[in-house]
Amino acid sequence: MSQVDKNVNKTLRVSEDVIIELIANSAMEADGVSAIARAKKNPARLITNNKNVRAVKIELAGDVLAVTVGIILKNGAKAVTTAENVQEKVKSAVQNMLNLTVTKVNVNIVNVSAEE
Repeated sequence: MSQVDKNVNKTLRVSEDVIIELIANSAMEADGVSAIARAKKNPARLITNNKNVRAVKIELAGDVLAVTVGIILKNGAKAVTTAENVQEKVKSAVQNMLNLTVTKVNVNIVNVSAEE
């Protein structure tokens, strides 16, 4: 009688661009966010043709993720409350959708929208 190995090795690979897009979309859902800031111009990005023009940075070590996201605040929104909302939305979305542990979410408010 032969034995069949029923253990299957499974892997899931997610592009960094997908993670960044998920972070940007979840940050936009937070109250008080007008837009995701654009990344500073970087000559290396032009050479490598990197299309990530958003101010979202990730540091991934294994299944542990640290996030930095730049946002543009809506006029009249409270900065601290908005930043806390962004942190919660991003952490929740990443942990639920990708099953990654989020150690920190840094929020940089880089501008305030002129329109309400």
